[in-house]
Order: sequence, then C-alpha cells, then structure tokens
Amino acid sequence: MPFVRAVKFVGETQTFNSAEIPLFYTPRLVLKDASMKENGYTKEDYGVSFAQNEQIGIPYLHHLGYTGKGIYVAVFDAGFKNLNAIPGFLKHQANDRLTFGYDVAQLDNLLTDADNHGTAVTSCLGAYHLGHYVGSAPLANLFLFRTEYGATETPLEELNWCKAAELADSAGVDMITSSLGYFRFDDTTLSYRHRDLDGFTSYISLGARIAVEKGIIVLNSAGNEGDNPWRKIGTPADVATVLTIGAAGIDNKAGSFSSQGYNAKGDIKPDVVACGVLTYVSSPSGNYYQGYGTSYATPVAAGGVACLLQAFPKLTPLEINQLIRSTASQSQNPDSIMGYGVAQFDAAYNLQQLKTATKLVSGIAKIDPNGLIIFKVPGETVHFDVYRMVKFLGVLPYKKHLSRGRLKGEQEVFQVPFNQQAICNQKYTIRLSTKSTLVMKEISNDCLILCEE
Repeated sequence: MPFVRAVKFVGETQTFNSAEIPLFYTPRLVLKDASMKENGYTKEDYGVSFAQNEQIGIPYLHHLGYTGKGIYVAVFDAGFKNLNAIPGFLKHQANDRLTFGYDVAQLDNLLTDADNHGTAVTSCLGAYHLGHYVGSAPLANLFLFRTEYGATETPLEELNWCKAAELADSAGVDMITSSLGYFRFDDTTLSYRHRDLDGFTSYISLGARIAVEKGIIVLNSAGNEGDNPWRKIGTPADVATVLTIGAAGIDNKAGSFSSQGYNAKGDIKPDVVACGVLTYVSSPSGNYYQGYGTSYATPVAAGGVACLLQAFPKLTPLEINQLIRSTASQSQNPDSIMGYGVAQFDAAYNLQQLKTATKLVSGIAKIDPNGLIIFKVPGETVHFDVYRMVKFLGVLPYKKHLSRGRLKGEQEVFQVPFNQQAICNQKYTIRLSTKSTLVMKEISNDCLILCEE
C-alpha cells in the first residue's frame, strides 16, 4: 500500500466480544430547579474553589458573563467514575451540557464505570455546585472521552488519543483538555528520550499538531516528573502549538513535581501554570478534597481559555495561546519551570479588548499590588507614572513615586513591576501619556478597584 510509510509495534490490544459504535449520548435529567447562573457569582458561590479560580482571574470573567457558555470542550482522560451522579454535574444533564463521547480504550459508550481521575479533572473545569464548588467554565458543554488504560502504558494509548481527537473533531468541539502524557512505556524499548520531545516524533504529538491545525485549541498537562530523574515534560506537551500547563500553588510558586521544559527544539515549555498544588477537586462520591498534579492545573486553565473563547470566538488557537502567554506573570522573563508564569485571564481579556477597540489607544490591561500590564500601540512612546500625593512636613504637597518610566518600540505588551509593595489604604494615581492620548487612572490599594479620575 503506497500510503503506508512504516509499520511499528505499539502494543497488544485487548480482546472484546463486541465493539460499540460511538453514540455521543447526552444524558438528560428533569430537575425542579435546573437554572445555572450566567453571571453574578459571589465568593460564597465558589465555595472551596474560589482561591484557585481567583488566582488566574476567573471570577472577573464570570462577572462579565463569560462562563464558557456555548463552548464545546472535549476532556480526554482515563475514566470518569460516577461523574453523572455527583452534584457538580446534575444541572449539566438538565441543560444538555454533558455528552458521553466514546471510550476508545474499551470500545464502548460507558465512561462512568471506572477510574476517578477524569472525574476530578472535569470538576476543575466544569463543576456547578453553588455554595460548594464552581469550575472555571461551569457553563461549557463537556464531551468526555476515555483514551487511557489504567493498568498498562503502551504507545497504543497515544493512538487512542488520536482516535478520540478525530471523534471530537467530528462532533465539532472547540477545545481539547488532556491530563495525559507519555514518555516511558512498559516495554522500555519503545520509550522516548529527551531528544524525541520535539513535537514531531511521537504519534500523539503528531495528532495534537493536526488538531491545532484544524482549529481546535489543545491544552495538555506538563507532567509530574519535576522531582524524578526524568524531570522533563512528556508528549504531547512537547508540541509548540499545544498550550502546556504546569502546576503552581496559590502562593504562585512552582510545584516541585511539575515537569520542566524546554522541548527538544528549544520552545518554551510549560507555557503557563495554574493551581496544581492542593487543588480542590471532586471525588466520585461528590465530596471535595485537595490534590496535587498538573492534571488538575490543566483543566483549571482550560476553563479560562473557554471563557476567553466565548468572549472572542474568532480568535484562532495560536492567537489564544499568544494572548495567554503575553499576559502571564513572567511573560518578559520566561523559564523552563513556570514558562511565561501564572496565567492571568483577566489581563488577557482586557488586553484583547484594548487591541480590538474601535479607536486603538494604549492602556492598562491589569493592575495588582505587584505592578501593571500595559498595552502600547506599536510605534508609540508611552510615559507612565505611578504616584501618590503626600505632604512634606505636613504642609507642602509633592508626588511620592512608586514607579515611572518610558516604553517605546514595536513591543505591544509590557509588565511594569512596582519598586516596592503598594501600601494598603493609600490611593495611588496611575498616569499614562502618549503623543495622542492622556489616560489617568486612580487605584485604591485596599480593594484594587480602578476608577476614572
């Protein structure tokens, strides 16, 4: 057959009495109250999930009405035990927001009979249990696919992932979030080496690249090998166009276990990090507990991507990736441990708003106690000044500067760290000036609320 380039052993398949065809079954429930909030979430609504969502700016997007509604997200994992019966996903089934994609590993349509990993993962992204837990994109449409054999590790599972990607594409999904990764197999002769992590060698990386080329945003966990001898990411986290997610704690420090980059071609990996240290997740019994892993950081971030895509549906996967990288916490000094830093989806949203405004002007994408993110129109020079008015000897007013400087060149996004931590309960004025515009903002640091001066 001329279209066959090579034949390689990838593992032994299980024996099945019969194989079911994919049904894309959507379970339905009738509930007395099936309503799901589209905005207006309070801190109390989030329950135990508030901190991990707030860390990356999720409540800001929810407040604006971006909750992932209308975005179709495929979740690839090892199984979703009891997911359809726990409180966090009951209202999904009353609103046609949960679909059983296919169990590619067992060749059937039953995905909730085994393995709690996918249940925990999916809760980070999509759970809706007001007062107890809210995922980062609670109104997204979820498609579940099982691709992993829990008891074995063979390259066959990579091909399962690729088959699931084809099925997800046929269902019209917008995104894939995958908390899976491969480098070491039971047959070690089939294992990958560091030099194979180039985004072009493994079967799964080829499949992930094709998915992105077809317009599907793909997120994948970096892996949990950071404090093991391998240390590096796995595959398909090595694909340059895949958004690879590492793990950090709420303190914004990297988890020691979070796998490191770069890939073999020198691309920065991971891309960004989210909460994967003591992340709250759901159990198959519907209780919430804390766990560790880039497996959890990935769906937390995936929800932010779904919210952004709802806000800006015409953005391509590469544009979404760049938006997220350019506004992450260390975007100007990326490294192989946290990549571009902690994702900041609130800043990403504001930046895109500034870039697509009818009148293009430089502006502020985010302010917090550590600094500013400024969008600068290419070619402009922007002068910035952050100060508060104080009185010398209690009489003579003068400006006490927190940070000031000049931004120029073709670069669009700048992170401006403050030279010292802003003092709570003190009001600072932020002044941006260019040849064409003058922007004045005032910030009260006790609540970090911007107000027009």
